[in-house]
Amino acid sequence: MTVTTTDGASFGCAEGDTLLRAALRGGVPAAYECNSGGCGSCKFVLRDGEVDQLDPDAPGLSDRDRRKGKMLACQSVPRTDCTVALTCAPAWPPGHPRPNRFSATVVALRELTHDMVELTLESAGAAEFLPGQYAMVSIDGVTEHGLPTRPAERAYSMSNLPNPGGVWQFQIKRVPGGTISPYVTEQLGVGDQVRLDGPFGHAHLRRSERDVVCIAGGSGLAPMVSVARGLAARADAGARRLHFFYGGRGAADMCAREFVDEVTPSLLNAFLSEAISGEPDGDWTGARGYVHELLAAYDLPDLADHDIYVAGPPVMTDAVVRFLVLERQVPAERVHFDRFF
Repeated sequence: MTVTTTDGASFGCAEGDTLLRAALRGGVPAAYECNSGGCGSCKFVLRDGEVDQLDPDAPGLSDRDRRKGKMLACQSVPRTDCTVALTCAPAWPPGHPRPNRFSATVVALRELTHDMVELTLESAGAAEFLPGQYAMVSIDGVTEHGLPTRPAERAYSMSNLPNPGGVWQFQIKRVPGGTISPYVTEQLGVGDQVRLDGPFGHAHLRRSERDVVCIAGGSGLAPMVSVARGLAARADAGARRLHFFYGGRGAADMCAREFVDEVTPSLLNAFLSEAISGEPDGDWTGARGYVHELLAAYDLPDLADHDIYVAGPPVMTDAVVRFLVLERQVPAERVHFDRFF
């Protein structure tokens, strides 16, 4: 099938592929963030043709949107050739890879905390992505609750760096009642197959000479580790500073030190600040509070002169971004995050 935009671009769409992913595979920089129906960034209007809706009640559309005939490109699967009014972002930067679908094999599983596992996969081709991006992960036989014909799929960020050996690493936190994360943390084993679709995401490491601030909460650690590793791998790493903030509920959740220590020798300086939001146990003597409060108390007067990357639960991300832009007057174009729901 062929999809044509009202701006004159056209791209092919394989059977079963969503309009959004087909556009991105075809080199059309369609606007999006979460890729799963929650944020509403990929709204479009169908001018001609037919599409199926994966989730007609996706929260990214309001009742007003629906009355205006708007749909979500990430939830729309073309049934025929189509013409669409699709919002596009600026052109991708040089070296930005297009997403692909492929299988990968589990080669290692490592416990990072009581409820977070580092999953290492190998694919047949190179692992092509930018530090900070994510992939959509699915496992054969694991379906959505209440929708036994639909494979479950979740967005997980890579924690490693792109590489020719086809190695993909993810840090997956067990979500009680979840579909994929309990399977990964409790049942997946070495040799099992996992399906990936990616890379996606705009909160990737930028090419600039500014120092970097990484702010993570919970499973948002993975993309920030990738960004930190990407900074440390640059030719000018010895002249760059990294400020890394991490927040969790309790002392048992804290595992960022290993990764900051890993990149520290390559950088001019690297600083880690951590806080827990819950009641401390006998092992915790550090800061308490939420990660945006930790950031507010940190002595970094030139915060607005940094490139800042944020990842974590939506409530945390919103609080951090509001603090940065409204209270510390950080230019919005220097704050990078992807919204997930």
